[in-house]
Amino acid sequence: MNLRKLSAVSITLSLFVSNSVFAQHAHDEVETTPVDPSTLSGVDLYDWLGIDGYYTDDYSDAELQKLVAEGLANEDSNVVSATIGSLAWYAVQFFTQTDESGNPRFDRGLNKVPNLKQTLIDVWHKNKTEDSYPLTEEDVDNSIEFRNELLVLTHDFAWSYVPPILAALFPKDTEVHTVIWDGYDPDNPANILDWLNRGQFTTDEATKLRLELLTAVDGPSPVLAAIGLGFTETNAALNALVERLEKDPGNRVLRAHLIDSIAAHDERAIPHIELLKSAAQEADLLPPDGSILVRPEGYGIGTEVGIEYRTQQALQHLQKLEDQSSEEG
Repeated sequence: MNLRKLSAVSITLSLFVSNSVFAQHAHDEVETTPVDPSTLSGVDLYDWLGIDGYYTDDYSDAELQKLVAEGLANEDSNVVSATIGSLAWYAVQFFTQTDESGNPRFDRGLNKVPNLKQTLIDVWHKNKTEDSYPLTEEDVDNSIEFRNELLVLTHDFAWSYVPPILAALFPKDTEVHTVIWDGYDPDNPANILDWLNRGQFTTDEATKLRLELLTAVDGPSPVLAAIGLGFTETNAALNALVERLEKDPGNRVLRAHLIDSIAAHDERAIPHIELLKSAAQEADLLPPDGSILVRPEGYGIGTEVGIEYRTQQALQHLQKLEDQSSEEG
């Protein structure tokens, strides 16, 4: 199996959650020649926008917003699906490609496209039926293809990526929250956890699901649940994270995210700082020589990338808060 096919298969394993991990790698692994966007139109243009165009200087933000509006309004359904596909890749980059402060490196203001949210919601409701959703394993395998040497969403399944697009572009929006729950598949809960995290939702429903899935033993669910509980500012969220770290910290990836999410509760996490240090040391998540780690390339693309850096940053943050508290006291 060649590298290109391997990348495509890897991405289709678990819908959009996997895309967060593999999208950038897939793009890097495909050898492409420079493209003159003025020669592109229709499906070809929107495929290129999703993979390359949104992240270059070929178009201004306003021009890109206009292109998205035109693509979604096109009479050709394939152009519409290619536009949605481009937004799906943009949403991955928007969420995972961030600077040192956590801000998106590629923010082209696409959430400003007139009526974008409602248009995507309408697409979702038009296509989602008992027969079409949840997607089967075969559907997932068929949802991504190489078209003109670009890794893109197939026309038949682009609509199924509407929830994560909405979550990334319209965080904390109540209508988006409703769509996300409409796409909940109990047999694949990692997807909705990922979408809720993208949308920064801390509703009662989101918290309840995260608390339930934090106790899961296998798969990505406990990590994604821990991430969400890190920005859920409740005692229940903090207590659940601490309990999981104490009783069953899991593998190094989960342990790192538990430490990070507990530390994210700031001053309320200070009483647990020794637990966090001990857990980090037990899993060899800290450099033995006490050196300062640097943010690794690709940090944020996957939950497993840079777990040592994540752990060190979390402990340094909490130690600083504890020192400040002691000085004030």
